[in-house]
Amino acid sequence: MARYIWQRLDWPRWRWTAARLMPLLQGVQRKQDFLAGLARALDADHLSLAVAELTARETVSTSAIEGVRLDPDEVRSSIMRRLGLGARSKDADRLAPAARGMIDVLADSTQNLRILTLERLCAWHGSLFPAGRSGLSLILVGILRGVGPMQVLSGPVGRERVHYEAPPGSGLEAEMRRFLHWFNGPQDSSATVRASIAHLWFETLHPFEDGNGRLGRAVFDLALAQSAGFHSQRTSRLWAVSPVLMRRRKEYYAQLESAQKGSLDITDWLEWSTSCVVQAYDEARACIERVVQVAHFWARHRDTPLTPRQRRLLEMALAPDDPDDGWLTAKRAARQTKVERVTASRDLARLEQLGVIERDPTAGGRSTRYRVRLGKEQPVLLVRDIDWS
Repeated sequence: MARYIWQRLDWPRWRWTAARLMPLLQGVQRKQDFLAGLARALDADHLSLAVAELTARETVSTSAIEGVRLDPDEVRSSIMRRLGLGARSKDADRLAPAARGMIDVLADSTQNLRILTLERLCAWHGSLFPAGRSGLSLILVGILRGVGPMQVLSGPVGRERVHYEAPPGSGLEAEMRRFLHWFNGPQDSSATVRASIAHLWFETLHPFEDGNGRLGRAVFDLALAQSAGFHSQRTSRLWAVSPVLMRRRKEYYAQLESAQKGSLDITDWLEWSTSCVVQAYDEARACIERVVQVAHFWARHRDTPLTPRQRRLLEMALAPDDPDDGWLTAKRAARQTKVERVTASRDLARLEQLGVIERDPTAGGRSTRYRVRLGKEQPVLLVRDIDWS
C-alpha cells in the first residue's frame, strides 16, 4: 500500500474539485486586478518603496519558517540599497552572504519570468549556501541530493518523528524533468492553483539536501509573478505570501504532510493554499497604504528641524506593520537612542511641539506615550471602481 503520493500508480495526476475553489479564486482574481491597477496608479518612488518593503517581509519570513533568523532592518536596508532608495551605495551591507543570496533568489523569482530550469534551481540553491554548509554540516550545493533517503524529521535526536520521506535519489533527475516540463508547459488552471501545485510537487520531490522550503516558496512566487500583470510598471513583487505562512506555520506543515500522505485529490491543499494567497493580497494592500502614508509623512516634514536622534525615533515608530506597536515612550526612546531617560523625554516633548507626534489622551504619568501623526492619504482611492470584497 502506498504511504506517500509519489508511490501511487497514478502519480502525478493531480485532481481537485473546481467548484469548491471557484469562490476563492474569483476573490483572488479581483484582488490581483486591484493590485495591478494600483501599481499603475502609484508613482515610481512609492511603488519602489512598496516593493522593497514587501520583499523584505518575504525574505525575513521565508527564512524564519526554516528557523533562520534575519534582522528585518538590515534586510530592508540591503534591499533599499539595491534599489537605490534611501541608503547610500557606499555604505556597508552588513548582511551575511547567505542572506544576500536569499534576496537574490527572491528577486530572480519575481523579476526573471523566463522558464524554470534545473540549472536555475541549482543556482538558487548555491546562493542560499555560499559556504557549502548548512549550519556546521557540509552539504551538496548546487546539485541534486544523493541517493540516500531524504526524510523530513522533527523531535530530539534519537526520538525523531518521520513526517515524510521523499522519492529515492536514483530517480530524482527524471522526476525533476517531469516537474519542469509541466511547470513550463501550457497551463489550463489559474495562477494560484498552478503555484500551489508547483509548491506541493517541489516539496514532495525535496530535490536538494537543504533549503527545499525556501526554494519551494520561490517557485510559488515565480508562478504567481508570471501572471501577475505588474511588470509593465517595471516592478515585480506586490505581495508576500511567506509572512502568512509563517503565522500559520503549524497549519502549513500539517497541510503539506496531509497532502503528501493523501490521495492525488488535492482539493483540501489547494483550498488552504489559496486562502493564504487571499490573505497575502489583503496584507499587501494594507502594506502599500502604509508605505505611501509614511512617504507622505517624510515629504511633509522634509524641512522640519529634526536631529538625527529624533529622526531615528520616528523611523522606529513608523517601522511596525501594526500601528499599535508604534507607540513611543520615554523608556523605549532612551533604550533605542542610548541616552538618559530625561533626554529622551525632552526629545519627545520637542517632537510633540513640532506637531510631529501626538500624545495618547488615555495614558499619563509614567505611562505617557505618543503616536506619529500620519496623514489620511489612501492610495486605494486612486482606483475607485474595483470591489475589494
